[in-house]
Amino acid sequence: MLNLSVSHIPGTVDACPLDGQMHLRFRVQKGMIQSAKLIYNCDKNKWHEFRDEAEMRITHTDSELEYYSVAVPLTDTRFSYIFELCCSDGKIRYLSEEGLTDSYDHTLGYFSFFQYTSQFACDTMAVPEWVKTAACYQIFPERFAIGNSDKDLSYVNTKWGVKPTPKSYYGGDLTGIREHLDYLVDLGVNVLYMTPVFCSPTNHKYEITDYETVDPAFGGNEALKDLIEDAHKLGIKVMLDGVFNHCSCRHPFFLDAQKNGKNSPYYDWFFWKEDGSYLTFGSVKTMPKLNTGNSEVIRYFSDVAVMWMRDYGADGWRLDVSDEISHKFLRAFRDAVIAQNPEAIIIGEDWHRAVRYLNGDEYDGIMNYGVTKACLDLLAFHTIDSNAFRDRIVRLYHTYSIAANQKMLNLLGSHDTDRFLTRVKGDASRFRTAAAIMFFYPGIPCVYYGDEIGMEGGYDPDCRRTFRWNEDSWDEETRNLIKKLMKLKKEPALSDGTFGVEEADGIVTFTRSAATQTIKLRVNGTDKVNKGLPAYGFEIMM
Repeated sequence: MLNLSVSHIPGTVDACPLDGQMHLRFRVQKGMIQSAKLIYNCDKNKWHEFRDEAEMRITHTDSELEYYSVAVPLTDTRFSYIFELCCSDGKIRYLSEEGLTDSYDHTLGYFSFFQYTSQFACDTMAVPEWVKTAACYQIFPERFAIGNSDKDLSYVNTKWGVKPTPKSYYGGDLTGIREHLDYLVDLGVNVLYMTPVFCSPTNHKYEITDYETVDPAFGGNEALKDLIEDAHKLGIKVMLDGVFNHCSCRHPFFLDAQKNGKNSPYYDWFFWKEDGSYLTFGSVKTMPKLNTGNSEVIRYFSDVAVMWMRDYGADGWRLDVSDEISHKFLRAFRDAVIAQNPEAIIIGEDWHRAVRYLNGDEYDGIMNYGVTKACLDLLAFHTIDSNAFRDRIVRLYHTYSIAANQKMLNLLGSHDTDRFLTRVKGDASRFRTAAAIMFFYPGIPCVYYGDEIGMEGGYDPDCRRTFRWNEDSWDEETRNLIKKLMKLKKEPALSDGTFGVEEADGIVTFTRSAATQTIKLRVNGTDKVNKGLPAYGFEIMM
């Protein structure tokens, strides 16, 4: 049996302390072992005296691998362990830091057992109770609703309902969102995520000129305070968008640095080239990149984040372009945010594998575009079949710890993507199947505004159309499904239950199980009627 046939990632992926238990897992090639057990001691210093054992079980499989898991009570923070494998050739082998061996000398275990001994609260993942039942709704404030106020609308240049251009302004604001909180409550929303609300010369507000002031077009600071206060009264938490990777070229700090050079206190807040040009977000000259490794930059934005939480009640942050922000910044930012509110959550905009950011000391989860792409490949692009889809989901799930998985922001689309309904060429039934998958996958499901009523849209700016408030135009079947799924998200099985996914004969079955409840989702991953399900259809089984 080869070492390459079995894999365990110690640290924060395959070992995860959570809620008084240590969760452990490994993966192995199919057919290589018959059974497995965990050998462990919660106090590594007593390994040579005695060890406890726990049988492991297969919790997931894909086309190539079996995934074994177990959870055992934690009685000490100095946890040590190895795996004992009963192999298909009849031999017993051991998996430790030395790899796969035919024997294991426990008297010398302190050289090579796996350990997880850094279990300080600041170093490990915790899952706030509210996160377990969280059902999120993302709003692009400029396009959701115009509130009843006396604000100046002279900047509006496009009629509500007309397709947007990059320069379109419609007049949507925070008062409009606040006046429609009852709509969110009816839908089942308990988390509201808004794209940036701070002062900016753009409609999307990702080019910020003042981080301490809400844009007047959105109603100013009091409008945000009123929105958050009313949302909280209705049981809705509010997550703001932090654009700390870059700012506007019109920001006073940048203008000062550009004018005064090295004599400016803000010169080192940016990245300058010898010719006077500067690094930017992407290739967007109006968005100079901030030096997030600079201690003053870190202090300023940490203070800004705390101010919006302390004085206005924000419950968490989504960090724009988070994979280009320094780890130093992210750790300090988290310390500041959690000191203000231990129940706060930080979501990174990271489209790729983000394991190194999810150790409990930076952000909690990411915008989980891995789920998005898997659903697109099965239901829109048809580049994978049901078996490959199952493989994709299982492997994505095992990329992260069970704690991190519970805090992923799962989505089908956002202000940065084509709407899913447009990707499936307007086939609402396939959108509904994808929505069901999104809600059954562990984490925080996030509905992009208008998806629930059948809104379409291509790539930016088309995905940022205005909300259709004419109820006659709504897709009620889709909206009712979203309401049902948001209600199910509060049930024990979907909020805190185990997660399983299997595939057989073109049917992918998701199983969420809690002590008192099991709910299944069956998805037909074929383009034909199969096992009583229509092509790419689904059913929920209670």
